[in-house]
Amino acid sequence: MSVIVITGGSRGIGASTAELCARQGHGVILTYNRNPEAARAVVRRIESAGGKAAALQLDVSATGTFAAFRDAVVQTLRTTWGANTLGGLVNNAGYGLFNPLESVTEAQFDGLFNVHLKGPFFLTQTLLPLLEEHASIVNLTSATTRVATAGVAPYAAFKGGLDVLTRYMAKEFGERRIRAN
Repeated sequence: MSVIVITGGSRGIGASTAELCARQGHGVILTYNRNPEAARAVVRRIESAGGKAAALQLDVSATGTFAAFRDAVVQTLRTTWGANTLGGLVNNAGYGLFNPLESVTEAQFDGLFNVHLKGPFFLTQTLLPLLEEHASIVNLTSATTRVATAGVAPYAAFKGGLDVLTRYMAKEFGERRIRAN
């Protein structure tokens, strides 16, 4: 069974992705930042439908915690699935901010940058040794990268950066037959 890590899997698109992947026969390690009960609810839904899942805490903006997170993933792979590798990574975690350019603070800018671009970059780098040949990386971006919408400039800029990063991931990881989309 292929196991996939899905960041931000406790709600919204991440939870739906986790449930869909489980229905397709994948094991799922979903992450949550602040709401363990929501994550446990997703795990329960997956398990009640016959799938297998686990939830791990991860703050995608805290890159200094990624090595410990990788260790937790390794332990979870072994104890839950008897596995050593991942079949995929979905960089989904994120949040929005509606704030015109003129009033975006540096802290808001840094928060969006850390979650939407820096976090996926370094989390992928950290988990890359665990990805098996033919694994997939999926980076979720936004239509705001193609259509200017007032009030979302930093978010859109970092999602646009993730679009570019994804192309480079595909190029660099292609030799290992790891897809990035």
